Amino acid sequence: MRIGVLAESNSWHFLDLHRAGGDHHEIISISYRDLWTQFSPGGMKFYSAALDLEVLDRLIVRTMPRGSLQQIVFRMDLLGRLESAGVKITNRPKTIETAVDKYLSLCVLAKAGIAVPPTAVAEDLQSAMGCFERLGGDVVYKPIFGSMGRGIVRLSDAPTAARFFQSQILTGQVIYLQKFIDHGDWDIRVLIVGTQMFAMKRQRSGHWLTNIAQGAVGISHTPNSQEAGLAKQAAAITGCDIAGIDIFYDAQTGTPMVCDINAAPGWKATSSTLGIDVAKAILEQVARPQN
Repeated sequence: MRIGVLAESNSWHFLDLHRAGGDHHEIISISYRDLWTQFSPGGMKFYSAALDLEVLDRLIVRTMPRGSLQQIVFRMDLLGRLESAGVKITNRPKTIETAVDKYLSLCVLAKAGIAVPPTAVAEDLQSAMGCFERLGGDVVYKPIFGSMGRGIVRLSDAPTAARFFQSQILTGQVIYLQKFIDHGDWDIRVLIVGTQMFAMKRQRSGHWLTNIAQGAVGISHTPNSQEAGLAKQAAAITGCDIAGIDIFYDAQTGTPMVCDINAAPGWKATSSTLGIDVAKAILEQVARPQN
């Protein structure tokens, strides 16, 4: 199969997929900056530089880099039209649109009855401070589009929070807040690839921020039935064939919660921790016959 990957050609994840493709698949790097499209009375065409994207058998959305509102909207629109033209995309554009947005994805999960941390979003300082107080005055701020723990800040002092919120508002950010839930110094990352599930415990001694990119250590983990059920439900509700689901336990109540879902998850740490070929599993899932 000819499989396109929306990732830079020098990125670790593209190179891992290229390795796993071997002689079975042609793996092609596609950069968002090279995407363009045109339509005329003769029809609509989609390109990455000179490559006609309709020659692809599959397209993997490996990442969704930051961009202006216009850039993000254009990317999503192009992916939607490309899917309508017959190219099989993993994850599907509607799924990416939901899961890339922390606010929208947690709204969908909460509406379906999945336990998530109490969450609030605001645009102006007065509303943001009201949210801060209603969430107990101890919150975690997250960029609404973000990954790997970048830009995450815990705030438990009102004057400090006000100054931080104002600085974010001045740069055009919305204030996305979750109530701080004491979950010790560990959480669980579950990677869903079709019907397969790979999990690790992420632990960072003495710190609540447990992303591997922020210094946590991965340990092989076998999900219990409750954790597995939450991960499967979260992936199904958001429509993800491939997903990274982060689960932690409220230390006070023992309640497991989904704090994030990622429709373009990394797998470097999972592969290394578990000693498995995640890239091969992804290509097998992507190459499956589809209706």
